[in-house]
Amino acid sequence: MENYENDKKLIAASGLDPSTYQSGKYAGKSRISKRGNRHLRRVIWLMATKVIINNNLFRIYFFKRRKEGLPYKKAVLATAHKLIRVMFAMLSRKTCFVEGGN
Repeated sequence: MENYENDKKLIAASGLDPSTYQSGKYAGKSRISKRGNRHLRRVIWLMATKVIINNNLFRIYFFKRRKEGLPYKKAVLATAHKLIRVMFAMLSRKTCFVEGGN
């Protein structure tokens, strides 16, 4: 974890950060940048899909994002971002995950 200053840099290193296509006044749809490690990106995607199934906190977050109108893949990506942020905080603070705790 010493290699990354914050969770945003870890998200960027995995290639899950949003990129936008802009030219003049045109702003295209945002996509993930895919500039990071493709194997890490796949593992994080798989972890996110499984944590949605097996963990109530992440399942609630996923369905909240779906209710907000996000398509399935974007909602899973949002959940993956949350998972990375939680894991980064746990590893930085050397704590364990406690669902519903601070």
